[in-house]
Amino acid sequence: MYKYKEMRKYSHEEFVSLVSEMSEEEVLNMSANYGGYPILFRMSLDPRISHIPFIQTGSAVVVRDEKGRILLQQRKDNGNWGLPGGCQDLGERLETTAVRELYEETGIKAKEEDLVLINVLSGEPRKRMYPNGDIVYNNSTIYLLDINLEEVKIKKNYESFKLQFFDIDKIPSNLHDWDEIDEYIRYITKNNN
Repeated sequence: MYKYKEMRKYSHEEFVSLVSEMSEEEVLNMSANYGGYPILFRMSLDPRISHIPFIQTGSAVVVRDEKGRILLQQRKDNGNWGLPGGCQDLGERLETTAVRELYEETGIKAKEEDLVLINVLSGEPRKRMYPNGDIVYNNSTIYLLDINLEEVKIKKNYESFKLQFFDIDKIPSNLHDWDEIDEYIRYITKNNN
């Protein structure tokens, strides 16, 4: 069925051995289909230096329904709630990342031209540590997508416990990226929408 297992399921030694035999095209195919470029990069690091922080870029989407509620996913990796989104693949536009991640995580099909840029978040508040000890600074581009619930089909994927719409004043307190929600609130306050 699958040619490779997810990149995180290899030991460092297995991964280096596997990748050393691949062409650039095969490595990029593995990256795109078995975990994404940031995981490829982290798996390539010698475990003795995996604590070195690095920058990864990505996109997140505030999906707003006709009642003004926003869609959040409860993540399986930490149980917290957050916006649909993820890391940028090599050569990918951030708008494309947003559309791809939105579809992968929610089943919602969007067009890049339907996205409205809210802001780009970066800097020290974007520092995260993964359970394996990897330290990253996430530069995230936040987009808004207004939808009509009657026109979309929503389905969760393997990364989520559940997907749910919330009124802005009833957002769960256990947020994965609180600053993304704060940025959306600043945006709607400033633009009165």
